Amino acid sequence: MQIFTFATLVWIGWFDLRTHRIPNSALIVLLLLSLFFQPHGSEIGEEQFLVAATALVVGILLWRFCGLGMGDVKLIFIVALVLMPASLESYLFFTSVFWMIASIHLLAQALILRSISQPLPLAPSIVLAYISLVYLK
Repeated sequence: MQIFTFATLVWIGWFDLRTHRIPNSALIVLLLLSLFFQPHGSEIGEEQFLVAATALVVGILLWRFCGLGMGDVKLIFIVALVLMPASLESYLFFTSVFWMIASIHLLAQALILRSISQPLPLAPSIVLAYISLVYLK
């Protein structure tokens, strides 16, 4: 039943890529689907909550001072809270793949648009990093 969660994630990534927005309604649907079809267990552990809370605080700081989109912050929080398995290996893999995909996306945008000053939609990178985590781990 993870197909619904994946479909919602892909839609969020595509929508962000096209419009530079992540609708709150899509995030609510993702959260509800994730809680209903939780892939890694029936409850959220202390470590997972701590990692998600840390991601939320860092994300809010990046939103406030560096221009990160609040939709991206909320998406990372949901992924960290209910989708990712609670292990250091998973967090490191997700972060590494995310930065690699985001860097490639930034480079492609710079080559195509001849500018790196345009905002970079991060939801596609977050979604691809999560899907890589699920299928490559």
